[in-house]
Amino acid sequence: MATKKRTSVKSAPRKAAKKTPAKVTLPACGTYTVPRGHVSLCVPPYWTLRQSIDDIRLDSEDGETAVVLSSYQRNSDKVKLDAREYLKHFLQSAPVEGRVAAANNTARLASARFRDAEGGYWQVRFVSNTTTLVLATSHSNQPPASRDGRTATLVMESIKLKARA
Repeated sequence: MATKKRTSVKSAPRKAAKKTPAKVTLPACGTYTVPRGHVSLCVPPYWTLRQSIDDIRLDSEDGETAVVLSSYQRNSDKVKLDAREYLKHFLQSAPVEGRVAAANNTARLASARFRDAEGGYWQVRFVSNTTTLVLATSHSNQPPASRDGRTATLVMESIKLKARA
């Protein structure tokens, strides 16, 4: 009986996998919906949520970052609430130091980021459905790239307003 001789086949050397920087994951959020049911937002774990008659306030664990939401209703049927106009008026009265970074603003959504004279980082976001306008402001003593800064951005972007209140 003839036996076959086994030969090992060498595979081509593999390239080392590219190392990508580790992604810092943000915490999973719970959703809070206001009692009227027309506004909802993401609430990160360990952040404090307080709702008063006038607004909703979220504070980070260390108290360095806060997000505040306020809601406004239209008084007459003729005037629609335009987020761009309100952002423009807000920035005129805000303590802006330096350049304002504004996003692609529309009548339903307008946002901007800036720093104030004391070195605080601000994010402003107006969300409108023409009858209701939600103003969300975020203030942090930490840079936007910090964990709390990214979490505040996540909260700001999670704000949902139903089409009609």
